[in-house]
Amino acid sequence: MHKQELRSGKTFSEHFSVIELNWTDACVKEIQSMSDEPGKTLFNGQFLVSMPDLKDGVFDSSLVLMCEHGETGAMGFIVNKPTEFSVQEIFEQLGLEAADALDPDVPVMTGGPVEPQRGFLLSNHPITDDVVEVLEGLYLASSPDVLPLAIDALNQGDAIFILGYSGWSEGQLESEMAANTWINVPWDADVIFQIPTADRQRAALAQLGIDPIQLSQGAGHA
Repeated sequence: MHKQELRSGKTFSEHFSVIELNWTDACVKEIQSMSDEPGKTLFNGQFLVSMPDLKDGVFDSSLVLMCEHGETGAMGFIVNKPTEFSVQEIFEQLGLEAADALDPDVPVMTGGPVEPQRGFLLSNHPITDDVVEVLEGLYLASSPDVLPLAIDALNQGDAIFILGYSGWSEGQLESEMAANTWINVPWDADVIFQIPTADRQRAALAQLGIDPIQLSQGAGHA
């Protein structure tokens, strides 16, 4: 896993410069083709829950939504780690007049330590036509122009704004799964968009009938 810690005690603008995510339909087609590879266990469309022994900064007690996993590596987003910054600060940095309409308590989420200056908007419905459905029922904005149109969704919990992502090189995730670093659970949109951040890992594990306190080093699931 790639690591890059955020500095504390700084303003949002000192930390980040939000840039556009270049996620295309070609990427989605690649993900779909990966799912058809025979004899290969893939984790796209899964939650990864970190095991208690994983004391790795941002990944400690994390819940990761996997969006891509193939021969060349894997990519996903942590979905239960709010930062100290608000989405309203992003709007203000970008000079968007709609900033005042945002609930100041809507947090920016940490998606992972890779490219923490890169912004991602995930939603449970297509906010505009200019989005990509990366998983069934999960949409990713392809342009920052969608942000002013996402205010209601952000305020209502139907969208989250994420900075950075989690990435694995070729074979790295498979090695971590074999070492019981993670437990995988089928992804559920309600866990992201209906459950408070502090309870999301517990809600994901509940699908397997597991309480977080039951996790131990030998409890991996694949």
